[in-house]
Amino acid sequence: MTAALKSIPGESGMPIVGHTLRYMKNCNQLYDEMYQKYGGVYYNKFLMSRVVHLLSPEANEFVLLDREQNFSSGLAWKLSLKALFPNGLMLRDGEDHRYHRRLMGAPFKSASLKLYVDLMSRDIKTEADAWRQQQDFLYYPAIKQLTLDLATKIFVGETLNDEAAEVNKAFVDLVAASLVMVRYPMFGNTYQKGLEGRKLLEEYFRVRIPAKQQSSDSDMLAEISRVQAEDGSSFSSEEIIDHMIFLMMAAHDTTTSSLSSVCYALARNPHWQSRIRAEIESLDSEHMTYEQAPDLPSIDLVLKEALRLYPPLPTIPRTAIKDCQFEGYEIKRGDVINVSPYVTHRLPEIWSNPDEFDPERFSAERAEHLRHRHAWIPFGGGVHKCLGLKFAELQIKLVLFHMLKKYQLVVEPDYEMPYKPTPIGKPEDELPLRLEPL
Repeated sequence: MTAALKSIPGESGMPIVGHTLRYMKNCNQLYDEMYQKYGGVYYNKFLMSRVVHLLSPEANEFVLLDREQNFSSGLAWKLSLKALFPNGLMLRDGEDHRYHRRLMGAPFKSASLKLYVDLMSRDIKTEADAWRQQQDFLYYPAIKQLTLDLATKIFVGETLNDEAAEVNKAFVDLVAASLVMVRYPMFGNTYQKGLEGRKLLEEYFRVRIPAKQQSSDSDMLAEISRVQAEDGSSFSSEEIIDHMIFLMMAAHDTTTSSLSSVCYALARNPHWQSRIRAEIESLDSEHMTYEQAPDLPSIDLVLKEALRLYPPLPTIPRTAIKDCQFEGYEIKRGDVINVSPYVTHRLPEIWSNPDEFDPERFSAERAEHLRHRHAWIPFGGGVHKCLGLKFAELQIKLVLFHMLKKYQLVVEPDYEMPYKPTPIGKPEDELPLRLEPL
């Protein structure tokens, strides 16, 4: 006889809203509390939905690789993103997802990445030089503006100039609207502002598509506008708009989050600044080239450790599309399934002294992240793994290259970054970082 499946333990929380408010305030604290109480498999209620949390490297592999086709990424993300980021890659599944991802791969190949590095480097150097003049410098808004400017140049082939404030506000409003409980536009509420931001961005891209389709430009909008599948099919204008809005949001919001965490960690651990700076000086170059990126291995270690401690997305959701089971626990069709980089990245059975900043844990000698192939998942996994991760890594290396050539990064001795993990991780105080010229 087949053994009976175990029921998943957990709790429903407050009437109607469940644990939604606590999750929005600080999902990491809620994860810590529930994990201590129930272990790596439990459920909460978020609004009227049962959300099953599977928190282990084995669960990450089971859900993200999804070998048995149990889960939908699209259905899960549509709960929060349907009207705001419709039809982005994360909201697609199966053959539809494979088709769109395959066509979108062209702008992320090595030849294109090499070009992007050359295009970004001078702008980053110029902006980093200008930061020297700022009083009471806040790193988060400064790097957010820079990454948006870079995304516009690389993705659209333009400089925002007078449109910068409007476009940046549109992206901020879109992301903020993704987490609200009241999903009805009224009285200028957060959701209405998100929809208005979406409309502005749609028009921004729509008017540019016809010229890009006829151009020989090398920016991402031009590449995606011209790309064709083997059968001659191509993206419609609406599909191009959907993909560009989603790509630009991901490119500058998640990179801003990552760079904030990296620079905070470096300011708290200045010996790692010295180590990276020595590698930068060994290049004997004013600008980092694409070919030189592998010659900065200490940045790789620090970035991986910062993403372990502060993953930009603390949760990766899926929706069960059929009944299934994990380690003897019953999962029902319609359950929302959450795996969590935040929890997995701090499990003591994987990571030694998991709350400490220790980039050497990713070294070839220790390789703690290889104790399980799905123990470290800041970019997701499986077919939905982040398409632009290599682009993000190169951009982060370029920013650190120019910052650490010029400055020592400093925070007050007793400073600890107040961190808000949702919807995309950020320092709540916008990270007061002192840049001391070398």
